[in-house]
Order: sequence, then structure tokens, then C-alpha cells
Amino acid sequence: MLQFITIDRKNPCRAYGNASVYDITNLVKEWPITLQGPGFSAGEYNYWWSCAGKTQYCEDIDTAVCQQRIDGSPVRFNAGNVSPQLWFGLFNGAAFQTNLTWDIMYPNLQSDPKLIDGTGIRVTVVHFIVDPNIEKPLFTMNGENKYTEYSITVRGKCIGQPAVNQTTFVQGYCDPQTGQVVPAHQ
Repeated sequence: MLQFITIDRKNPCRAYGNASVYDITNLVKEWPITLQGPGFSAGEYNYWWSCAGKTQYCEDIDTAVCQQRIDGSPVRFNAGNVSPQLWFGLFNGAAFQTNLTWDIMYPNLQSDPKLIDGTGIRVTVVHFIVDPNIEKPLFTMNGENKYTEYSITVRGKCIGQPAVNQTTFVQGYCDPQTGQVVPAHQ
């Protein structure tokens, strides 16, 4: 069962459980990452995701996920903000789990609660799956569930999950850029 884990006050790409750290700061060399996928109705979309915000495509600098139709439409939608994000993961013993998963939910800050046409509330959930058979992080834009709920999956051997250095037994997280365990207090 996934529990609420605490987001770092200075780095929105990092969260903590009990003696564990999840850190996706280095999941990609440069944020935002661009993904393509389907919308609920017919059509393909570009999605830009940045764990720290500043997607460069939506005006709000707090935007974690921005969406735009590929067909050239100039309209872009904020599909989730950084500031209200919620992380759910294994609070205790995460570094010793096999098949570890965790989620980040990015609800957007609804501009006008009266809007029910899709320009109001939206939410993106990023689901992380540790898979020892996938060397480099693999990103999949699963698309849009009914009416403005988006889903991204990240799979890989080293995707920022809590980990333990098997030589020094120092706990930290698996850095996606190096594949090494980085101590939690760096």
C-alpha cells in the first residue's frame, strides 16, 4: 500500500519517507521532457513535464505538465501544477523492496471553479515502476482518461528510487544519470 511521503521544502523533485529518499531531479538531463500521446477524444497531444515546473510552454511557471494538440492549435492547457503536488510511496523500508512503485499526483490550480469545459481543473499522475530489466528510464505517455485526467509511466532500473550502496551500506537514492547510489544527505 502506498502512503503519503513528504516533499522536500527546497527541491520539488525530491520526497522523503522514513529513512528513505526519492529523488527524480536527474531523471532526465534537461527538463522539461516532451512526450506525445492520445487525448480522450480523437487527437494526439504533446505533453511537457518538468518536476520543478517551468515547462516553458504554459505561461504559469508553477506548471508541472503542459498539454497542446499536435495539429497546430495554439491553445495550451495546464495539466498539473508543482505547488499542490502529492507523492505516494512506500514510507518504511523502500530501499529494500523489489518491484518498488510510487506515484506523483500533480493537480492544477483551478483558475475558475465555474469552468467545467476542460479549462478548469486537470490532474496528471506520474507512475514510477522500478524494473531491473530496463537500463535507461523509459517514459510512456498513457494519455488522457475521461475528461482531463492524464497518466505518465516511468520505468527503469534506476529512476530515483530509495537504494542502499551494497559495498558501504549507505542509504540514499539511485541517481538515474550515473546509475549509482547517492547518499541521501548530499
